[in-house]
Amino acid sequence: MSSKRLRAAVVGASGYAGSELVRLLLDHPSVEPSIVTSGRSAGKRLTDECPWLYTDLVLSPFEPTSLEVDVVFLAQESGFAMDHAPGLAKRCKVVDLSADFRLSDLDVYRSTYKIEHRAPGTTASYGLPELVARDGIAGASLVANPGCYPTATLLALMPLVRAGVIGGVPIVDAKSGVSGAGRSRQETDYLFTEITGGFKAYAAVGHRHTPEIEQMTGAPVRFTPHLLPTARGLQATVHVPVKTSLAELKTIFQEAYAGERFIRIVEQPPSTKQVVGSNRCDIYVGFDERTQMSLVISVIDNLVKGAAGQAIQNMNIMLGLDEDAGLPLHGVWP
Repeated sequence: MSSKRLRAAVVGASGYAGSELVRLLLDHPSVEPSIVTSGRSAGKRLTDECPWLYTDLVLSPFEPTSLEVDVVFLAQESGFAMDHAPGLAKRCKVVDLSADFRLSDLDVYRSTYKIEHRAPGTTASYGLPELVARDGIAGASLVANPGCYPTATLLALMPLVRAGVIGGVPIVDAKSGVSGAGRSRQETDYLFTEITGGFKAYAAVGHRHTPEIEQMTGAPVRFTPHLLPTARGLQATVHVPVKTSLAELKTIFQEAYAGERFIRIVEQPPSTKQVVGSNRCDIYVGFDERTQMSLVISVIDNLVKGAAGQAIQNMNIMLGLDEDAGLPLHGVWP
């Protein structure tokens, strides 16, 4: 590897999001994954824990005071980053993939995640580049990477919110592959032997991503997630009462995402499979004149645009690199 490349640390590198970060960073033109950590597998080669990765990296314990890198990715459960991100952000750029800094209202955080926030004075920029000011991300030491469900939902919903055409409570019917639950989950509900051949909703009322979605929309949203018997991929189907036409809806989305490399407006309802492996979000816009409801469908890879890819997109902006550096635009097929 070239000595001119910037150095990154991936904390939680043997999990699904963490290993996806390493996979993408190994081919990044300007940043290398120089430190990879694991709480349960320190001392092991990363490729022994993640055999799909071709690398000599060795997992080490997380030692925040000795990290000498340009950027740190925190790919851990909620509650971890609040203890470490504030200190790390004084020395390098930090991208947190958990929910610790996504919610501005700490009372909402407490009620949603059932823990007291231990870094109440820490400021973070919300990292959904297509919907927030990129200057805020560029100038931030700490970026809160959005959740996978909020990413797909907000990309489908926010153009309508900003156009002022919504006439009622949006209904979000979202579905994710089981990898969204993480690699360390032990519950039998997430075993393929339990989910294959079936389909179900979970946390059907009060899902923890609802406040994150509503924080940006500024209004209530009826959100229901479902578990798909697939490894990866996420679809958000958003039903919104509107007073407009199909032509105007299409114009709203075309203008909202003009020039956005990772957003594609498609003419047919998309499949999650077409974006697997990519940092792309494909969006279909429809309208039911009989019910005066718009139909917006967005699909992403929950581990790329919904996690690791978006984290690298944010890192690129924070470090002044090309925003699409190291990020795949094309899916993997079949």
